[in-house]
Amino acid sequence: MDHIAQIKQLREQVPVGLRHAGILLEKTGGDIITAKQLFIQEIQAVALSKTNAPAEIVLPLLERHQYDIPRTLAALEEVLYSITERALRKIKRNHEAAIDKVATIIEIATPLQRNFWLPLDTMKLPNVYQQTFMTIHEWLSYEAYEDFDYALYFYRELVSNTIRDTLACPEVAAAIRDGDKDAFRRHRATLIEQLYNLVVNNISHFP
Repeated sequence: MDHIAQIKQLREQVPVGLRHAGILLEKTGGDIITAKQLFIQEIQAVALSKTNAPAEIVLPLLERHQYDIPRTLAALEEVLYSITERALRKIKRNHEAAIDKVATIIEIATPLQRNFWLPLDTMKLPNVYQQTFMTIHEWLSYEAYEDFDYALYFYRELVSNTIRDTLACPEVAAAIRDGDKDAFRRHRATLIEQLYNLVVNNISHFP
C-alpha cells in the first residue's frame, strides 16, 4: 500500500489532518493500526489537558464524539454542570445579562405562564429561591420597560418586602416602598449583584 493510500485509510478511521496523518505514519513505519492508536493517545492527552474532569468521564465522551475535542468539551459541560451553571460560566462579566439568562431558563423549565407580565402574587415555582429570583427579576424587567413611576403600581408591596426580607437590600426596598426614584437608581446595581449572588450561593436550587 502506497503512502497516499495509507493516509486515506487512516483518515477514514480517525479525524486526523493530512499532514498529521503523514507524520503519524512515518513514526509507525506505515502501520495504520499503531498510527491510529498513537493519534488517539495524543488526542486524549490534549482533551485531558483542557479540563480538570477525571479521565473516566472525559475519555468515553471523547470516543463517543469521534475524537472531536470541541464537541467533547461541550458535551462535558452538559455532564458536569446544570443549565444554570453553564449560563453563569458563559456570561461571567455581565451579571445583569447573566440573571436575564437565568430568568429565561427558569421560565422554560417550570414552565411559567404569562400574560405579557408574570402574575407575581399567584405564580408558583419549585422553591423559595426561584420564587424570590423571579419576583424581583420580573419587577426589574417591568421597571426597565415601563419606567420607575409606573413600576410602583406593579406588585409594589410584594416586591419591596421580598427585597428587604430575602435579599437584605433595605435601601432598595425603601426606595421602592417610598417611591424614591433617585434612591432606586443609586442602589439598583447593588440589587443586581444581590440577585446574582442569590443564584450563585444557592445554585443547587436552580435548574
